[in-house]
Amino acid sequence: PKIKGTQFTIKLPNETMKDNVEKEKSALMTFLKKELQNTDISLIVKVDAHLAKRKAYTPLEKYQKLKEKNPLIEKLKDSFGLDV
Repeated sequence: PKIKGTQFTIKLPNETMKDNVEKEKSALMTFLKKELQNTDISLIVKVDAHLAKRKAYTPLEKYQKLKEKNPLIEKLKDSFGLDV
C-alpha cells in the first residue's frame, strides 16, 4: 500500500480481488479509523494488470520460465541434446 497524507492506495492484479476488498471496505475502514484514531483516512483500490503473474502452460513457456530463473538450463539442454 502507498500512503499519501491520510489516503491509503492499494493496487490489486484483477477486478475480482478489487470487488472483494470493496465488499469489506466498510468494516476495514471502521477498524482502521478506530485503531489509528483518525477519522480522515480514506482507502482507494485500483486495478493494475501488470501485477498479475502470467502462468506458463505450454512446454515451451515452462522452459522459458526456467531459463529466466537459471540461464544454465540452456547449457544442460544443449549438452544432452534435449528438445523442448
